[in-house]
Amino acid sequence: MNLGDAFDRIAHKRVALVDLPHMGSNQHEINGVAALRDFFETSEKVTGSMTWMRFADDADAVPVSGEFTFYDARERGAERTGRSEWRLYYKGDGLLGSRPGDLLVMARTRGGEILALVFEQGSGWERAALELFPISGSGGAVRLLSQQILCETELDLVRRAVLDQLEIDFTVHEPDLEGVVVEKFGLTFPSTAAMSRFARERMPAMGATADEALWAWIDMEERLFRALERVIVGERLERGFASVDDFLTSSLSVQNRRKSRMGHALENHLAAVFDRHAVAYSPQVRTEGNRTADFIFPSADAYRDRQFPTARLTVLAAKSTCKDRWPQVLADADRIPVKHLCTLDTALSGFQIADMLSKQILPVMPARVLSGYSGVTGAGEILNVAGFIDLVRERV
Repeated sequence: MNLGDAFDRIAHKRVALVDLPHMGSNQHEINGVAALRDFFETSEKVTGSMTWMRFADDADAVPVSGEFTFYDARERGAERTGRSEWRLYYKGDGLLGSRPGDLLVMARTRGGEILALVFEQGSGWERAALELFPISGSGGAVRLLSQQILCETELDLVRRAVLDQLEIDFTVHEPDLEGVVVEKFGLTFPSTAAMSRFARERMPAMGATADEALWAWIDMEERLFRALERVIVGERLERGFASVDDFLTSSLSVQNRRKSRMGHALENHLAAVFDRHAVAYSPQVRTEGNRTADFIFPSADAYRDRQFPTARLTVLAAKSTCKDRWPQVLADADRIPVKHLCTLDTALSGFQIADMLSKQILPVMPARVLSGYSGVTGAGEILNVAGFIDLVRERV
């Protein structure tokens, strides 16, 4: 799997003052030059629609669709002067709220959809985007990622996770895995626990560290799930839908299943890692106010025993992404003032990490995710999975 399996074309630029209608520009245009001619694969006028999304740490991304025209502003005089001036004209407020230096990524999916993704400069989202797209350079000119780069950029779990967080749908065809998973489960979705066990059977991860094993298992499960989903959803599409409502219900079911499954998969594989390393714990522990903690170390009985030293207790929550849900962890276990939160989130900002730390929530990340936070404020306080296991052992 590589980036070219998800995107047919990718172009990028740093937003300049002249690009921003709300900051003095008189027109909704972006100079195109050769890069956008290659993006649209044309030397003639093109019209269509594109979906804009702006990603910032302090606001939710809301898709906005608008029409565009890619044209030669000097077309009438080009034959006489031999000069062209290609521009991308767009309707709507796609760049509203953006500032100079923000990263604009234009992407054409394999399905033909054109996306205009704007990432706030210095945000966690920008860092996640740079994990996904192998972008270099910081100039204001439009640049195109070559087909060679797209094909050489592996669509690994981190990049697939970023695509999920950006809510960009993608389909990767893996015939071998489709056959294996259908043979195992048929045309029905198994429980997450059953899929997690199957992923670990397919990827024993012998000799791997705690971080490597967790990452390998989550990667395999995600690929298996996508393979089964492709077959089941494909079969459903062939049957057709009785109505628009029937289609929308089916689509919503697919999205909800994806979101809920990953969080449960993380819990399942964390438990397997703890078992593998002989770490004592209790899963899904009922605590005060009928709340539930994902993991209590060394046990639920120890937590409920008021004579057991609080300093030897540890609580860990598991959330595949944090967004605005991480404060929920504060209520997980009243006896334990400092909470730990294991996440796969690639888009946390330095401000968000600092906010977590100020409220005594310490993030835990697989080493592969944590490597993307190099240089981010507060990242030095984040533990990898092996470091968290060492901490629990020291306390017990």
